[in-house]
Amino acid sequence: MSQIFLSYRREDSAGHAGRLEDALERHFGARNVFRDVEDLPPGQPFPAALQARLRSADLVLVLIGPRWLDAERGGVRRLSLPDDYVRMEVARALDMGIPVVPVLLDEAAMPRADALPADLRPLVQRHAVRVSDAGWTDDVARLVNALHAELGGARRLSMVRRRVLGALAVLALAGGAWWAFAPPPVPFPVGAWQAEVRYDWGDTYLERFEFVRIGDTIVGSASFLGRARDIEAARWADGLLSFETHSESVMGSESRVSTHRYLVSREGDVLRVRYSTAGGFGAPPPMVFMATPRN
Repeated sequence: MSQIFLSYRREDSAGHAGRLEDALERHFGARNVFRDVEDLPPGQPFPAALQARLRSADLVLVLIGPRWLDAERGGVRRLSLPDDYVRMEVARALDMGIPVVPVLLDEAAMPRADALPADLRPLVQRHAVRVSDAGWTDDVARLVNALHAELGGARRLSMVRRRVLGALAVLALAGGAWWAFAPPPVPFPVGAWQAEVRYDWGDTYLERFEFVRIGDTIVGSASFLGRARDIEAARWADGLLSFETHSESVMGSESRVSTHRYLVSREGDVLRVRYSTAGGFGAPPPMVFMATPRN
């Protein structure tokens, strides 16, 4: 039974798909990763076989490269065609409620909702991860860790849902629906953000942030002095996202590593970012700035 279903467009990302399949099979086993060109038995009807495989999937990875959105057939954009296999795979997975994870390859961007057919638009609301040739080993390692967490949750989902619904029913009968008056949870700040930051020495940089959450795993990047750096030790609790990044500075023959610490809270459509740094060759004062969604 397939646990991980790889959806990709051959002319867009066949090389990445094969390479990622090999990496995932090393961690999850060959029987738990499905890719159509390799794993469909000969002579079996293609649409029916895909549907069967998709029904057995616990999670779908949608590989999005530079031609995923605009690939054409006969002068017509393929995603606009109802019989396009990629569209069928993704739409069916979204409709079935299977966890769907967009995987952005290299510099590919997440498609805008208005560029997609209606049955694919929920895809843009899913947390995305980025995998690049330059950072392949580290990117795939983060993806694998996230998938371990997500697949474990997927296998427990039905049992947990039954227990939660049962518990809520008991609470409602025993003590009233007190939970209906609890404030809604603060949404995780998924996606891309940016802020114009003026540092204490006077220089101003456009800093960019990108956050992805899959299960309990949080990955992403935060730039410092305009250079993106992977976030580390990320934690999401009580509506606050905390993480740190590192940079190296050199003065003469001496180099030092600085630790940059961030605490992010959501305030409506913007993020309040509290920032401090330690190490390096100075101790700049902590600062607060606001980040807005990045288009």
